[in-house]
Order: sequence, then structure tokens, then C-alpha cells
Amino acid sequence: MDPLSIAAIVAMIAGAAVQYQAQTEAQDRQQSQIQQSLAAQEELQKRAESKAMQTAEKFAPQDRLAEQAALADKISSELIAPVSDSQAIRAEQQTTQGNVSGDYTAAKATSDANALKNADALARLLGKTTSANRLRMNEGIRLMDTGMAIDQLNSFSKGQQAADAIAIQQAGLVNPGQVFAGQLLGAAGSAGLMYSGAAAGAAKAGATKAGAAGASSMAPTSALNTSAPFPTAFG
Repeated sequence: MDPLSIAAIVAMIAGAAVQYQAQTEAQDRQQSQIQQSLAAQEELQKRAESKAMQTAEKFAPQDRLAEQAALADKISSELIAPVSDSQAIRAEQQTTQGNVSGDYTAAKATSDANALKNADALARLLGKTTSANRLRMNEGIRLMDTGMAIDQLNSFSKGQQAADAIAIQQAGLVNPGQVFAGQLLGAAGSAGLMYSGAAAGAAKAGATKAGAAGASSMAPTSALNTSAPFPTAFG
């Protein structure tokens, strides 16, 4: 095989290799982008599940009882404070001036204590009844907040998917420069093979023609002498 044919074959192989490399790199980029997109979606999914689990844990029976008890104490304290202050002011205003008997003083002290005791009992009762409603209201707010947070993560997920789809599509595009270079090498190799084949055919035809001409020039002359007279039967 002549050097031109060898060079042409090498060019064709190199052209195919360049195009294959371009396609392989595009596939690798696309796979990498897909993996990144899946990882981002998985992270958003984990965050949504974490928020849901954190909210669900607050609905454990023992936690709800403890929260309701704390709410009841807080509400009772908020209710009894103004009543105690009011009762103290009223007791001071109702104090009799001058000398009073001990029975009156004792009776008044007992009355004031009973009033505070009744107010405290009423505050505790209201604290218990109101705490249940307050607990359900707080739980509803937590559920609403959790739902909004999960919806927000869902919106992030959809936006991320749209952006990732564009990035994946772009990553899968083959480098046009490499493809063009590979096509040029392949075309050059094809042209080289065609030229080499044509040159070889022309050389072969020339050799065949030269051989035929040489053979014609070396052909022997005829031994027949046409100028000699034919013998006759009558001498």
C-alpha cells in the first residue's frame, strides 16, 4: 500500500475518533447534569420530609398534654393577676376607719381570702377550658406553616426541574467544532483514497498500454515472397 493510501486511512480513522470523542464528552456532560439534578431533587425531598416529621412529632400524646398544661398555667396566671390587683384595691377601699372589732377584721380577711380563692379557682378552670382551644389553634397554625413550607419547597422543586431540563439539554449537545474537524478529516481521508485509487488505476493502464505497444513492435515479418512468379504447368 502506498504512503498516500496509508495517510488517507489514518485521516479517516482520526476523523471518526474525533467525532466519537465529541459524542462521548456530550454524553458524559449530560449524565453529570442529570446526577446533579437528581441530587438536588433528593435534597428538597428530604427537607420536605423533615419538616413534616418535625410537625408530626409535636402531636405525640405526652407532648400535647405537656403543652396544654403549660398553656393552662399561663392563661390562669394571666387571668388571676388583674383579679388579685383589683381585689387588693377593693379591700383597701372597703377598710373601715376607726376602732373595729377583731371579729370584723377576721371576717373581712376571710372574705378577702375567699374572694381571691374563688378567683383563682375560676382562673384555673378557664385556663383548662381555654388551653384546649388554644392548643388546637396552635396546632392548626403549625400545620398551616408546615403546609406552606412544603408548598414552597414543591415550588422550588418544579423550578429546579425546569432549569435542570434546560441544562441537561444543553449539556447533551455535541461540540460543533469537534464534529466539523472530524468531518474534515474524514473527507480528506476519503479524497486521499479516491486520489490514490485513481493514480494507481492510471499507472496500471499506462503500464498495460506500454506493454502492448512493445509486443506489437517485436512481431516477425511474413516469409511469403509475393514477387516470385508462380510456376506453370507448361514450363
